[in-house]
Amino acid sequence: MERPLMMVIKDTHKLWADYMKSFAAEAGVPESYRMVLTFLLRNPGASQKDIAEHRRIKTASVSQIVKEMQQNGYVKKEANDQDQRYVKLYLTEKGEACANELRGKILRADEKITEFLSPEREQELIDAMNELAAFIEKELPKC
Repeated sequence: MERPLMMVIKDTHKLWADYMKSFAAEAGVPESYRMVLTFLLRNPGASQKDIAEHRRIKTASVSQIVKEMQQNGYVKKEANDQDQRYVKLYLTEKGEACANELRGKILRADEKITEFLSPEREQELIDAMNELAAFIEKELPKC
């Protein structure tokens, strides 16, 4: 009997997540750093709230991660000129170097997947997954 679709998706996601964790381990950082580093590389000046919303985790969790990353020299905080309560986050030189290393590995892995699937099949899969995500958010009953 074939496995249900969502089981296949879950297992595939777990394989990909474990692969990403290996990149963080090679770079000598926890997986939680990888997610913040790559987000800030694409979104300099983002807030902890921005990261939490993107990762779908609690702001308190991001706060703890950022505090650790700041102590270890990966990120720096800057107060917003208009609102001193709003703190912007930026990568340090060390953080940017690590983020670029991680991002490069992720892009190379993604390129290999595209080669395996073909660009057309990859786009079909992306479209199907986006439709599935929208269906889950809008159509499935909430618990």
